[in-house]
Amino acid sequence: MATAVNMKVYANDDDALIIWNVPAAIPDCLGFAIKRRTYDPTDPTMETVAREEFLPNRIGFVGDPKAGPDSTASSKVWPFQRFWWTDHAAAAGDILSYQVMPMLGTVGHLKPATSQASEWSPIRVLSAPPNSRFNPFFNRGFVISQFMARYLAEKKLTPRQFKENIRSNDEDMIRKFLYGYLGPALFSELRDAASSGGEIFAALYELDDDQLIELLCVLGPRAHVVLSNGSIPHKKGHSMADERKQDQNAEARAKLLGANVDVGEADRFTSPGALAHNKFLVRTDANGDLVSCWTGSTNWTTTGLCTQLNNGLLIYDTTLAQEFLDQWHRLREAGSAFPTSLVDSNSQPAPFDAPAAAQGFAPFPTPPPPSSGDLWFTRTRGTVDLDALNEVVEAATTGILFLMFQPGAGGVLPTVEKAAENPNLYVRGVVSELPADDRQPRKHEEGHQVDVTVVRDAQNQQLKLDIVEPEGNDHPLSHWAVAEMTHGLFNSQIGHAIVHSKTLVIDPFGDHPVVVTGSHNFSTNASTKNDENFLIIRDDPTLAEAYAVHIMAAYDHYRFRAAQGDNKGLSRSDDWMAPKLATSLDELRVWGVRQ
Repeated sequence: MATAVNMKVYANDDDALIIWNVPAAIPDCLGFAIKRRTYDPTDPTMETVAREEFLPNRIGFVGDPKAGPDSTASSKVWPFQRFWWTDHAAAAGDILSYQVMPMLGTVGHLKPATSQASEWSPIRVLSAPPNSRFNPFFNRGFVISQFMARYLAEKKLTPRQFKENIRSNDEDMIRKFLYGYLGPALFSELRDAASSGGEIFAALYELDDDQLIELLCVLGPRAHVVLSNGSIPHKKGHSMADERKQDQNAEARAKLLGANVDVGEADRFTSPGALAHNKFLVRTDANGDLVSCWTGSTNWTTTGLCTQLNNGLLIYDTTLAQEFLDQWHRLREAGSAFPTSLVDSNSQPAPFDAPAAAQGFAPFPTPPPPSSGDLWFTRTRGTVDLDALNEVVEAATTGILFLMFQPGAGGVLPTVEKAAENPNLYVRGVVSELPADDRQPRKHEEGHQVDVTVVRDAQNQQLKLDIVEPEGNDHPLSHWAVAEMTHGLFNSQIGHAIVHSKTLVIDPFGDHPVVVTGSHNFSTNASTKNDENFLIIRDDPTLAEAYAVHIMAAYDHYRFRAAQGDNKGLSRSDDWMAPKLATSLDELRVWGVRQ
């Protein structure tokens, strides 16, 4: 009896996640090939196939002489021995469909089992639905990667030289690749304001990217910027009051002032002690009417755009834009202080309702239900913002996906870990810089991170919590790998973070998904000390899908690197499938391909 492949595709503006299932292990199957159809965008019926091709795989079979550091083969030659894959070659605007088929036989003599192949997936257009209130954008900040290792070797660049090059050259192709569709979305907000006679109001933690500085300067007095003094380290024996007079953004501030941008000479000089950590923008038209607002994790720096994993959220909602604009005025009025009026205002969330999009986003053929949520600013009184975040996590019924940067031991991460003790809850995420007291239990004897699950040595218990801390391959992972930047080298020559996105997706494919995103690190400091913002957005399945794909792409990228040395290549027999399927059952159920 034929064993049919059941498959689904999930996507955002830049990636397509293909996930599939089979009822049981398939005899003589050495993996799965994935075929992609790209449709002609000029055909309004979306029926004309422009090209059809197999996705490539970089991992060859054990003992294959053709496998090597720069080798790639079609997945019909080197099939995928797994049950999901992210197509990073997909691009915004592409019209795509996929098929997954088992490859049967022996190495070098594989044939597709077409009778057992999946149906072609429904056609997907990689873009947000028309008239969407919430439009997420993601960069490609996977600098710890095989791709970037090869690029740096080819160009004979150190990581520090690479960072300087992409800061000053806005036409550099690698810069454009790394900032993905996030960069152009942010640049367009500034250009549109300039060309339409509009204005922008921005509250920024850092500013050093030449292109962003130039775009602000073009706006001149129509750009209103609250610019912090960055992150000033406190030195023992020095006066913090004196240290707060220092300015890490001095160079950018001078350029803005020289272009008559409305920026103070000492706006939000709160560091050391607190960070004015916002990165939000509000845009108005020539009449002063609100047009849009922008938030997310992306600092206005070359690092933020290109060498950290970040997200941005462009919002077309005048209610939310007004809330951000009101906060901008409160920050400007506060100067470098945290007056009672500001903290009191922050301690009450701003609830919002957002109407459904005018058109659904496949696989949602009808508009999703109207979304609603809360906008929070910090610092707050009594960590009420953390209480709200913890309530969201504790309400999860099917799954929690997340990316975190420096969440600390007293923030939301412990709540996620506690929730993961529920055997019926699916939890996946990446944390950059784990709390110090949690680092050692997550490492095996050679000092590299364990694979997908976290082993809690103190309890000798394996939780269903997969948290991966980013780490590069400083030695060959397998026969095809080349050396990558390690975590330490990245920090010393490019900067901290690596994963800088701060986002949660709760019950991503349930009846009531929740997305959390903004500048907030999900930490105690973010709640009690800093200027921050985050949105809790409920019942927007399109947005949940986009962020879920973003998170899982990062998770898979770093999970592979956390398994240092375990993967020697593809198995030459069919014995890989049964254990892989057994350990994937819960994952496949959550993603809707298995009952």
